[in-house]
Amino acid sequence: MGNIVLILNPPALGERIRLLRRAKGYSQQQLADKAKCNRKTIIDLEAGENVAVYTLFRVISALGMALEIVDKRIDLKSLSDLVEHDE
Repeated sequence: MGNIVLILNPPALGERIRLLRRAKGYSQQQLADKAKCNRKTIIDLEAGENVAVYTLFRVISALGMALEIVDKRIDLKSLSDLVEHDE
């Protein structure tokens, strides 16, 4: 698997999309065309504004990327194992 970047909020997601778009050499319009949306949607996404989840997936796919959801909740079994080893 490739590099995993933890993104915690919409502005951070927007910045990551902008960096990926620029790394691919795409203009906002080119990315919009590839993702089958309009340039305003790309502008909104890069600004951390609200866009449809379906659109977000199309943009990520157009960039050749994938989205992974990470559970940040505390895993009680792992926590218990840590406490046992600490004693």
